[in-house]
Amino acid sequence: MSMSIKKSRLFKLLAVAALAMVMAIGTALPSFASSDDKVFFFSTEENYAKEAFISPALIKENTTSIYCWIKNSSNSKVSSVKMNARGGGGTKPNSQWSYCNSSMSNGRIMQVGTSYFIYNNVKEAGYEYATLSFTSSKASVFRGVWSPDSVYQSGVAQI
Repeated sequence: MSMSIKKSRLFKLLAVAALAMVMAIGTALPSFASSDDKVFFFSTEENYAKEAFISPALIKENTTSIYCWIKNSSNSKVSSVKMNARGGGGTKPNSQWSYCNSSMSNGRIMQVGTSYFIYNNVKEAGYEYATLSFTSSKASVFRGVWSPDSVYQSGVAQI
């Protein structure tokens, strides 16, 4: 065989190996869909006295985690809240809505400034709408963004 035929075969072999590697990497990466984060604010009362809800509740389209990022609190002494995923009907949530925490029935602690994927079973339990409810040790106003149907994001905590 001539040297050019050997080089041609080697080149083709390397090209096929490179293509196979690119395809393998591409299928291993998570797929990203569009996510429509909604701005929210809610107020809590002192000593976990009353639940605050994100309102309006939004349609839960699939079984993905709920995304939530509490950007800030008006009370600098409040760095976390207790949160529950809730499911119900319509856009006006209330204390009668079902708890839909898939792993912790008594709520989860969220730190202000940290974004979270929140495991839930809103859709699996047959509810059309999802929201989050919050309580806090001190009165405060919280602001952030959320989405009832999330998409993968690197670096987001999961609870």
